[in-house]
Amino acid sequence: MKRKGLVVATLIALTTLAGCSGGDDGDDVTINIDNGGGDNGGGTPDPNEPTTPDGDCDNVVEAGFVSFNDDCSVGTLSGLVNSDYVLTSDVQWRLSGTVRVGEGNENVASAADVQAIRDAGVTLEIEPGTDIRAFDDGTLLVTRGSRLVADGTASMPITFSSLDNNYDGLGEWGGVVIQGFAPQYGQGGTGACFGSGEVCNVEGEGGTEVAVYGGNDPADNSGIIRYVRIAEGGLVAGPNNELNGLTLQGVGHGTTVEYVQVHNNLDDAVEWFGGTVNARYLVLTGTDDDDIDYDEGYMGNIQYAIIQKDQQKATPTGSNDPRAIEANSSDADFVPETSAVLANVTIIGGPMVNSEEAEAGRQPGMRLRGALTTSIYNTSVQGFDTGCIRIDDADVNGDGSIIEPSNVVLENILNDCAEGIYTHELPESAVNVTTQTLTYSSTMAINESAARLASAPVINAVNNGSGFMFDQTDYVGAVDPDAATGWWEGWTLPDTLGSSEDVQPADFVSCNADSTVCTISGTVDTDYTLVAGVEWRLSGEVLVGNGNQSVSSDADVQAIRDAGVTLTVRPGVNVKSFDDGSLLVTRGSKLVANGSAASPITFSSLDDGFDGIGEWGGVVIQGFAPQYGAGGTGACFGSGTVCNVVGEGGTVVGNYGGNDPADNSGSLRYVRIAEGGLVAGPNNEINGLTLQGVGHATTLEYIQVHGNLDDGVEWFGGTVNARYLVLTNNDDDDIDYDEGYKGNIQYAIVRKDPNKAAPTGSNDPRAIEANSSDADFVPETDAVLANILILGSPMNNNDDSDAGAQPGMRLRGALTTAIYNTAVRDFNEGCVRIDDADVNGDGSNIVTSDVTLVNLLGECADGFYTHRAADIEDNAGEPNNGTVTIDDAYAITEGAALVAPPGIAPVDNGSGFTFDDTGYVGAVEPGTAANDAWWAGWTIPGSLD
Repeated sequence: MKRKGLVVATLIALTTLAGCSGGDDGDDVTINIDNGGGDNGGGTPDPNEPTTPDGDCDNVVEAGFVSFNDDCSVGTLSGLVNSDYVLTSDVQWRLSGTVRVGEGNENVASAADVQAIRDAGVTLEIEPGTDIRAFDDGTLLVTRGSRLVADGTASMPITFSSLDNNYDGLGEWGGVVIQGFAPQYGQGGTGACFGSGEVCNVEGEGGTEVAVYGGNDPADNSGIIRYVRIAEGGLVAGPNNELNGLTLQGVGHGTTVEYVQVHNNLDDAVEWFGGTVNARYLVLTGTDDDDIDYDEGYMGNIQYAIIQKDQQKATPTGSNDPRAIEANSSDADFVPETSAVLANVTIIGGPMVNSEEAEAGRQPGMRLRGALTTSIYNTSVQGFDTGCIRIDDADVNGDGSIIEPSNVVLENILNDCAEGIYTHELPESAVNVTTQTLTYSSTMAINESAARLASAPVINAVNNGSGFMFDQTDYVGAVDPDAATGWWEGWTLPDTLGSSEDVQPADFVSCNADSTVCTISGTVDTDYTLVAGVEWRLSGEVLVGNGNQSVSSDADVQAIRDAGVTLTVRPGVNVKSFDDGSLLVTRGSKLVANGSAASPITFSSLDDGFDGIGEWGGVVIQGFAPQYGAGGTGACFGSGTVCNVVGEGGTVVGNYGGNDPADNSGSLRYVRIAEGGLVAGPNNEINGLTLQGVGHATTLEYIQVHGNLDDGVEWFGGTVNARYLVLTNNDDDDIDYDEGYKGNIQYAIVRKDPNKAAPTGSNDPRAIEANSSDADFVPETDAVLANILILGSPMNNNDDSDAGAQPGMRLRGALTTAIYNTAVRDFNEGCVRIDDADVNGDGSNIVTSDVTLVNLLGECADGFYTHRAADIEDNAGEPNNGTVTIDDAYAITEGAALVAPPGIAPVDNGSGFTFDDTGYVGAVEPGTAANDAWWAGWTIPGSLD
């Protein structure tokens, strides 16, 4: 179906389009490469590649610059994009030759010419998740006055690469070039490109077709480049004629550049030629030349960048001189207007930067020169043997008669380079610039304590008119050492950052011949990592550590802590379990399972899909935090200091509990647990996630439990808080806390199975169950919950089930609980049931529950309450039992969902937890787009449909 017809423009040859740093001794590059044919070498594309999406010719938009294959699964761009166009994610797009967006690289002679180019400008939009592949002559040139809007997401990044199916090439296509109307400044101190006038025509490096860029508008807007990956570029078109991964020529600060990876580029990764565009969150890996290169009067700011040179390549290609940061040109080509501030950069060298065999010799981590002004803060440099930092003034005439000094300020720079910090001159100012051995965590944060600063320095931005403000960080490096995950995780190209990890041998691990499937059994008795790229399996009850044995003294507790081990699970790992499998993390040991939105960690049964129930056990975590006994018997440690509480959930659960509320059992973030709840015996099932005496130093957030035969998440005492829970299709309760749990929970979506008519056996499927009844009361249980959305289904309204119809919540057993900004729907029995404890069963000894409800909405057929009302009600109760409607983001659409922030006071369990004081009812803020909801992208597909 032809929906739009556009004029075909002539094809522009890439052989004259390229960019590299100009006019100095470090960038006169001569490289010869044998492309060697291959499946990326400009031949006919294969539309039947496994990664090519299914086509739909009814939905594509035809244009003169696009051609499609027969089923429209592949679209090839060529020539001039002369009208607004969208590259949709359901098509694999290809670049043939130079694809030019707009015609703004023509010469201009007046402000009227500039306005005419702006008026004629077009926008090329790229949807999140889109794959763009280039033939070996392909590149993308976005000319001034036009825009590239490539706005991906963490879970759906946009990718540019060569035509083949991997990302391990180098120089296999061109790159992405963006041009704008922002100022450029000439070499040799010749000033602004517009001189005494108002227009510029700066010849871009790489040939005549790049043509011209620049202007006098620092705020020029060339679009958005966010969550974008550019791989395998840097095509050699001729001597001194390569392309950077991302070239920014006169690009203004109205442009957004953040969350960008350039990988395996033959020339520089990102190069600024003048302009004012700022950047945040860069990942630059495997670059054969420089990584960050700014020149020609660039005036801007860069924060958060990880630079890692190829860890295997022995020498750079040709005369490349691979520094991490190169700023300005040397001597007679000096540009004194160049002014930049950088902060939080992690730089890691590799063998190629230290090669004596390289044409350009060994290289420093940074080269700062040409009378520039640069300040660098909170940055680390490692692995450049010849020196971490080289600073040069400009020797204008080459004879020392005219020296134009560079002005370099360094603060909080950690250096790990064999031959020292400086190779030439010293900075104008240096504060806390020291040598330090550097190692990195799995998040790419620096491990050493020197990276943690006593206070954050004041980082002032270059005033380029953008209003850019630096985050005032109190750590060195690109990643916060206290962050559970790195900001780069999940959206960057797999295995491009850090070192690839091999499966390590251990007595508790057995693997197939190629280590693609590995099974864990028995006891994990040493620190161990479940690496990515392997299917891991649980056979039987797998224990982490031996902390579930009885203890009788503080010395016993310390011995368990000393012997504790950590099981680490990498982002994206799938852990599948045999039907007798479960994972038990005993007290004193840790589970560190930090996934990401794009790469969640998944626990499930052995089969494909996630539609089972009770097909394996679950995840049990034990700690040394307090537990309180039924019947008001008090803390598990009594008058002593140790506990041995026998846990439920299998035959080897053993003992948990202690007297340390701040105990740390690890971290679970972006974790999905599906199909569990194996029945171990009468009244002895396993919850999806069982928390037995777990302390508040443990992190629980972004967790889904789906299709569990027993409860979703159950707290047995402990103090661990939780945020961002998705609990779907669980057959019993979803949130269950008891035995003196003292903690806080915010943001949860609970949805009962909409397709199941009745629960299994005697399950009584409530969304929230708190404490035990009557004689088993535990008055120490104290929790605050906020922003919970509860959606019932036929299974909880079945009067003929063993346990009968159920309320949305059952709050009982002399507990103390406050619930804020929450909604309950489709529990016909009632939204909320509150019970006091009838200790003797005859009404002679009643211990009351203390329940506060603030901003609760309900839609329950038989009323809001089934028994008594809450002790404190504020915008809750029967008057609020009306209608609750949700949109596709799982936000409530009624106006009643918008409330005044109530001031939510947490349980003071020692954690310092603070609630977001939200002004809405439900788990998702009204008005949020479905793709932007906190649950989007990482939950099990279809589980919230």
